[in-house]
Amino acid sequence: MPGLTVTLIATLPPITPHSPYASQLLAALCRRDDTEMEFLGFRRLYPQWLYPGGRLIDPTAKTPEFPKAKVRNTLTWYNPLTWIWAGVTIRGRVVHAQWWSYAVASAYAVVLSLAKIRRKRVVVTMHNVAPHEGSWWSKWLNRFILRFADHVIVHSSQNRESLVDQFGWDPRDVTVIPHGILEPFAKQGLSKAAGRQLLGIGEDRRVLLLFGNLRPYKGLDTLLRSLDIVRREEPSVLLMVTGKPWTEWRPYEELIERLGLAQHVRAKLDYVPDDEVEAYFAAADLVVLPYTHFDAQSGAAMLALPFGKAVVVTNVGGLPELVDDGRVVVPPRDAERLAEAILSVLRDAKLRRQLEEYSLKQSASLSWDRIGEETVRVYRRL
Repeated sequence: MPGLTVTLIATLPPITPHSPYASQLLAALCRRDDTEMEFLGFRRLYPQWLYPGGRLIDPTAKTPEFPKAKVRNTLTWYNPLTWIWAGVTIRGRVVHAQWWSYAVASAYAVVLSLAKIRRKRVVVTMHNVAPHEGSWWSKWLNRFILRFADHVIVHSSQNRESLVDQFGWDPRDVTVIPHGILEPFAKQGLSKAAGRQLLGIGEDRRVLLLFGNLRPYKGLDTLLRSLDIVRREEPSVLLMVTGKPWTEWRPYEELIERLGLAQHVRAKLDYVPDDEVEAYFAAADLVVLPYTHFDAQSGAAMLALPFGKAVVVTNVGGLPELVDDGRVVVPPRDAERLAEAILSVLRDAKLRRQLEEYSLKQSASLSWDRIGEETVRVYRRL
């Protein structure tokens, strides 16, 4: 459909929350000849205290250039006039809002209500239909933002079922489009040996990686209990815990001390800049996603796939779709089953290669050009 104008609302680097996804989606849409893109973003996202996940701004990140898009980073969390101005000047016939944080609800409500008054068609991508840390107000805000949507995009079939069952949406108005892979900006093709040298990890260690913000649903306590089982049979095992804690670290530290795991856990409790991400994935033998509850798709997984890493997951949300062997899909909060899955991968080189090859295959299937095509189909329907 030549001449289709679309306004995408999200964030771009150097703002950190959600920017990797939005940047890749915008780039894919800009590569097309059938859409004219406008980007509406935040100049100031929200106060630091509302984001326990580390830095709101990554000083090492550069704002990507999008020659085919008109980029307007004008929204600020504290100035409603920027919300009103954005709403009355949006150019797109279709407005596509990325919904990921309750802290932007007020700005989104104003911008989207004005867009509706101006008879724009609104698409909302719900990155988390069920809040990770559930509360009545977060569920209410989800329902409130959905009131502005003509169509909803989600990342997994479980998300779609939740919208239909819990929010009463017509299945025809909900489209599943998978989360695309997240390629680090500084990918250099590091070998495992080079990654370990950069991180000071011995080549004889069997390295597990838990990557990303440490929130309660990530299941770190379960993983530590499974690590206690694994290290008895694989004494060289090392768990890298990499990410900013959203809650107190002390309970995890006490669990590590109680289980005697100090020599088997290495923690970097901070945001990892883009130019350091590759070393952690290159150094790992296995990426573990022991989430306790989840109904979307994992950004950490979307980093693991293009690196060709074997992945062990729990049977929640879209995580089982990332692997092709039931031996590495375990029930949530089951430390013994998780330990069995980890040991099976560490001991079975054939299984590990199979999982690594499947990760690369999945990575190829989750290309942003494919996601851009599926997204534009939604626009055309509206």
